Amino acid sequence: MASFLLIGCSERIWNQPSTDIERTTENRYDFRNGLPENSDDIFVVLAFSGGGTRAAALSYGVLEKLRDTPVMIEGKERRLLDEVDVITSVSGGSYTAAYYGLFGDKIFEKFASDFLYEDWQSRLLRLGLSPKNLLSISRSDYNRGDLVAKDLNLNLFGQKSFADMSRGKLPYVILNASDLNNAITFSFTQQQFDFLCSDLSKYPVANAVMASSSVPGIFAPIALRNFSDCPQRHQPWVDDALRQEDHLPRNYGIARALKRYSYPDRMPILRLVDGGVTDNLGVRGSMMSPVNQYGDVPNMAGAFSPEQLRSVKRVLVIVANAQTYPEHKWSLNGEDPGLLETISASSQTALGTLNNETVSLAKKEFLQWGDHVNAQRDPNEPQVEVHFSILTFDQIKDKDQRTKFDAMPTTFHLQPEQVDELRALSGSLLEQSIEFNSFLNDSK
Repeated sequence: MASFLLIGCSERIWNQPSTDIERTTENRYDFRNGLPENSDDIFVVLAFSGGGTRAAALSYGVLEKLRDTPVMIEGKERRLLDEVDVITSVSGGSYTAAYYGLFGDKIFEKFASDFLYEDWQSRLLRLGLSPKNLLSISRSDYNRGDLVAKDLNLNLFGQKSFADMSRGKLPYVILNASDLNNAITFSFTQQQFDFLCSDLSKYPVANAVMASSSVPGIFAPIALRNFSDCPQRHQPWVDDALRQEDHLPRNYGIARALKRYSYPDRMPILRLVDGGVTDNLGVRGSMMSPVNQYGDVPNMAGAFSPEQLRSVKRVLVIVANAQTYPEHKWSLNGEDPGLLETISASSQTALGTLNNETVSLAKKEFLQWGDHVNAQRDPNEPQVEVHFSILTFDQIKDKDQRTKFDAMPTTFHLQPEQVDELRALSGSLLEQSIEFNSFLNDSK
C-alpha cells in the first residue's frame, strides 16, 4: 500500500487539445500576440545556444550588456534591451530566455543566485536518486524528464504557463526542442502546436525548457499528445510544398514531417529531446522556419504584417554561441577512446560542424531577407540594414584565455568565478563586434 501511494504522487503533465475559444487570435502564443510594444523601426533578435550553465551565463551576460546600452528612439533615450523583439533559444540558453520572458528585469535580481550559481547538477542527481522518485520514474508513463520538469516548475519558473510568457514590453520567446519522431526542430509556438491540434497557452514553461535541454541518454524525452483532426492542422503551404517536384528545398522536408502529424493513430505521442540535436543555435529552426512564418519565410509572414514589413529599417541579430573545442584526455595521452568517449567525441564533432554551417546559413538567410524587403521598396524609401553579430569563444584574442573558456564543461554547474567571467565576456565580445557597433552607429 505504501509503495502504491508513493508511485501515485507524480503524474506526467500533458498538453491539452485546442478548443474553439482557445483558437481565437488573442489567446494564441505566436508572433502577432507575443511581440513587444516597442519601436517599429528596429527589429532585434537574440539567439541563445546550448551548452548547459555555460550557455545560460553567456546569454545572461548579453541581456546585462543590452540593459546597459542606451539607444536613441524617436529622440528619446531607451535601453537597447527594451527594443529586443524575439529571443530564440536552445538547451542551456532556454533557461535564461524563459526566465526573462516570464519575469523581465527580475532576472537581474534572482536568476544568478537561483540558477547560475546553483549546483543544479548535484541537485538533479539527488532528485533522481531519492526513493520516492526512483519509484515514480520506474513507471512507463513517467520518466526522468518529467521529474526534472516538475522540479523546475516548482523551484525556478514559478508554475508559469505560456499564457504568462512574453507579455507587455517583454520579447517574444521561442524555446526550441527536437522532434525525435520526425527529425525536425520543434518550436514551442502556437503555430507548431496547431499541427498537434493542441493549445500551448496552458502548457508549463518548465516542461518546454526541459524538452529543449533534454540531452539524449542523460534525460528522457518529454512527451506530447497528438490529437485528432482540427481545421488549423491543414495549411495550404504544406500541401504546396509536398507537390513540388524538387525535394531539396527546406519547405519540402519540413512539410513531409508535418504531414505525419495528420495521422494521430499512427503517431499518437511525440517525443522531444534537446534542441541542439537539430539546431544548437535555435535561429534557423525558429525565425526561418516555414512553420512559424506560415510557409512564407521570405516575407517573415508570421512575424510581420505587410504594414510592419514596410516600417522596419534596422535589424540586429545577436547569436550567443557557447560552443567549445575541448581537448580530449585520450587524445592528449595518445590512447584509444572508449565506447562512451567515442560517442561523446563523435557527437561534439557533428555538433561543431552543424553549428558552423547553421550560423553561416542563418546569416545568409537574414541578409537575403533584407534584400527581398528592399527590392519591394521604392528606391527613395529608407532601406533595411541587417546587422548579424556572432559571439563565440574563437573571438577571444588571448590564446590562454580562449583555452580557459574552451575548457569549461557542458554541465549544469560551474564555479561562481567561471559564471562571472562568462557574463563579462558577453559584454566585451559585443563591444568588439563590428556588426553590433555598426547597428549602434546607425541608431544614433
